[in-house]
Amino acid sequence: MHKKAIVLLAVILWQLPKLANAQKDSSKQVPYPTQFFTEFALDRNLGLVYEDTVIRRNEIYHTYFKKNVMFQDLGNIGTPGRSMFFDWNRTTDFVLGFNPYQSYYKTPQESRYYHTKKPYADFTYTQGQKEMLLFSGKYFMNFTPRFNIGVDYDRVTSQGFYPRQYTSGYFTNIASNYTSKNNRYGILANAIWNRGVVDENGGIKSDSLFESLRGVNKAAPVKLANCQSRFRSKTYYAKQYFYLGSMKELIKDEDTSYYLSRAGFISHTIRYDVDNFYFDNPSGNKDSTLFPSANIDTSGVFYDSISSKTLMNRLAYAYWTKSNEYQQSYIEFALSHKYINVNQMGLANTYQNVWGEAKLERLPKTAQNIGIRLAASYCMSGYNQNDFKLGGDLKFLFKNFDVSGSFNNQLLQPDYTLTNYNSAPFSWSKNYSKINVTQWRAGIGTKRFRHNFTAIFNQYIIANWVYYGKEVTPTQSSDILVINTLEANKTFQLGWFFFENKLMLQKSNLDIVQLPTMGANLRYYLNGTLFRKALLFQLGAEVFYNTAYYGNAYNPSARAFYLQDQTKIGNYPLIDVFVTGQIMTATLFAKFEHINMDWQTTGYYYTPHYPLPVRAFRFGIRLRLYN
Repeated sequence: MHKKAIVLLAVILWQLPKLANAQKDSSKQVPYPTQFFTEFALDRNLGLVYEDTVIRRNEIYHTYFKKNVMFQDLGNIGTPGRSMFFDWNRTTDFVLGFNPYQSYYKTPQESRYYHTKKPYADFTYTQGQKEMLLFSGKYFMNFTPRFNIGVDYDRVTSQGFYPRQYTSGYFTNIASNYTSKNNRYGILANAIWNRGVVDENGGIKSDSLFESLRGVNKAAPVKLANCQSRFRSKTYYAKQYFYLGSMKELIKDEDTSYYLSRAGFISHTIRYDVDNFYFDNPSGNKDSTLFPSANIDTSGVFYDSISSKTLMNRLAYAYWTKSNEYQQSYIEFALSHKYINVNQMGLANTYQNVWGEAKLERLPKTAQNIGIRLAASYCMSGYNQNDFKLGGDLKFLFKNFDVSGSFNNQLLQPDYTLTNYNSAPFSWSKNYSKINVTQWRAGIGTKRFRHNFTAIFNQYIIANWVYYGKEVTPTQSSDILVINTLEANKTFQLGWFFFENKLMLQKSNLDIVQLPTMGANLRYYLNGTLFRKALLFQLGAEVFYNTAYYGNAYNPSARAFYLQDQTKIGNYPLIDVFVTGQIMTATLFAKFEHINMDWQTTGYYYTPHYPLPVRAFRFGIRLRLYN
């Protein structure tokens, strides 16, 4: 059924340009490559970026493997997860709580808005064992040179390899942009829907039993027989631009035209979000390691939900200094208001957040220059009252390398679900001191070699850290937490052979944040051409590895990864081999995942009691249609 729907969708999208006939204008058509921009680039007047169409990492279809070197999930695509590389980046705004599905979500901030003469299409289909299906599709077209609309869609589903691992998710972003003929007005708009369902098995009952089994048909008993989590969100987003500047005269031959020389803009952003999370225990599972029996009735049957609705309005004034061939400056002042309503079992709260922001940036345009960013924000009322964030970046661009540094300090109220939570198994209401995070960063990168080297060091100094303790309840630490991280990337090449290396190191001074000390992603492959360069291919292997540590356990009812000190995980390389080929705009790949299964007798987990997927074969195809 899924395959028929996907084929029908592709046929409809392929025929749309012929029906619309919208790519024509009064001037002669000139082909040019497909380009796009983001909201970030549009705000700073940075222009369009060419779409990247090279063959690289196409066989990596799993969202967490795409985005992370070290991460936790529950052993199947689409399950709850989080990155295990510490990286703090939080705005001065309301946060409902940790969302274990966030990496799969579509968001307005990540939207690309395309500019293309011919429709741009990018379809990826991946299939594998246990009815795993992944379909990703992008389709954008210009109905006029100034009006573009498209859809970015992901479909993820898998039966998993162990009992009760079924996942199913739909993630859709309809994005559009429009600019008026006189260039005075523009708008970005998004309609986003994210929804899914996950069968919760609570992990296997006996690690030792699982580890005694060999082969790909392991069937270790699990803790939960009939529990399920569901999530559903929708976002409606629109940002209007009212551009400032003067009209300039353009004379070409005997024709005279006028264009707007933009000097900045006034913008209005409106965003409406609805988030819902559900957990069902219809059969009354009473596992004491997951559900405190003191908080539920003797039947063990319960249904939990949490929902939030927010409406945000933001008014901003931005100014671009007169640019030259060396630099351009960007200044912005903004005032935002957000209405917040949160509902749980017998608990409802409403807040009115009001905060202000200011930014000053110097954007270099040459290879040898200086870049500067200063930013400040302060929340005046609401749930996050008196939260603030101050920060700055400095970047020196030299002939052979770049050096950068930054400093940020943030005071913030802990996430809402850390302070207020009411469900059948868990209930708490706590008043915490605000968390204080100080972060400084230093980075260096070369730019004169065929494959350049980058390294980034971060130090976080955190007071009043709030975390989920061993009893799955939030706790605030009175000790100062210090976390150091180092990330380095380097690719080596020897003829047709490529050796991509990504290394991550990190260390925490307190055990209230458990982190793997080291993680690595090594991708070694042969890259070449065949049949008079008609076929571009890659053949190689990829390794993901992190050192052993006491990885956080997962509680499905609280949607929380919490501390435990009984089971170490890690110190296990996950090895995949792959072959990828590209003919014109079509890319095909096949890969053998977890080929090293059973090479050693120890267990393999990303989260305690949730084994990694077994050895499996996957194949896929990616088709891109672009100028």
